[in-house]
Amino acid sequence: MTTPAVDLAFFRGLLGLDEDAPPYDVVTAAGRVSQALRVLVMTVAARDGVVGTGSSDELRRRAWRLAFYARVQRTAEPLGARPMKGFTLAARYPEDLPRPMNDLDLVVPDPEALWRVVGALAAAYGPSEMDVTMFGARGRHFLVTLAWPGPDPLLDYESRVEILTCALTGDQGAVPLRPRLPEDPLAAGLLAVAEERFQRPFNGKDVVDVMMSLAPGRDVDLPRLVRYAEEFRLAPELLELLGLWAGTDPERARALGAPPAGLDAAAKSELERRAQWLREDTGPAGPEDPRTLFYGMRLTPLTCGGRSDRAQDTAELRAFAGGTLLLTPVADFLLVTGELVDPERYDAALAALADLRPERSDR
Repeated sequence: MTTPAVDLAFFRGLLGLDEDAPPYDVVTAAGRVSQALRVLVMTVAARDGVVGTGSSDELRRRAWRLAFYARVQRTAEPLGARPMKGFTLAARYPEDLPRPMNDLDLVVPDPEALWRVVGALAAAYGPSEMDVTMFGARGRHFLVTLAWPGPDPLLDYESRVEILTCALTGDQGAVPLRPRLPEDPLAAGLLAVAEERFQRPFNGKDVVDVMMSLAPGRDVDLPRLVRYAEEFRLAPELLELLGLWAGTDPERARALGAPPAGLDAAAKSELERRAQWLREDTGPAGPEDPRTLFYGMRLTPLTCGGRSDRAQDTAELRAFAGGTLLLTPVADFLLVTGELVDPERYDAALAALADLRPERSDR
């Protein structure tokens, strides 16, 4: 048994195009869905000899991005970071079909590991931007995004690395934060894809992820996957994802017995739990609630060579009269809950920072 050939004909069917739609139409239709799907279609076409000067250069730049992400991951892994799905799923793709990655997601076990990784990546690769999100006022969980300009500033979006202390952040409602991924790599990868459903609809790239993960010859334990989906509150999303895959790879789905026994019941139970939660929920209970998000307004330039005044793997929350400062190994931030900040509060934050760090008062 083999999985369907992932070629232009496959994507024509997946995108609902005519059988004789030219390659340009396939790439254009894929781009309307997502840039990652567009690149996957271009990679398939180039592999089969359908490529031009512009597309070959774009694919070269995409290969550069993947190589950069691989270097970043090699730097971060010894410091406690684990890939969310990117290279975990990419390892299941054939060598002639590299999995496109818009960004690189890494999960770390705690804030200490987070700042250790952030400091090391900033020192090694010099990001141009840094964004911070804190879940709840206690600083138990953070999301830090480091960004670099794309290889072609007119055609490529930025390269991004997201480092999280919480692997699965849920829907900011009935599905809570779940800090860890399953230890099983297959389950971790597929559930990370399923989690994406809280941000966007599934698309053809997600289907190909499942095809490659469940291809013949893979070590697949679907009952264990169902147990993980139930434990991690993702049974409805996994059921939808596997249903889309089964529609494109019916022979393999039948052979595996997919959707697997118990997943329908687990999905129904989870949806009922969410509905009950929503009936009882009264919204975030205050600043300590992890659904209350604090965003970092950067007050200082990025210091990518490391700081001599405090350890590379530490960050501090410091209260002042107008709110809270977050002092990190790479930059210092005012934590806010919305896009608009009163100028007086911003000035007060700069003054408080100057008092805390007088050596930086010129910033």
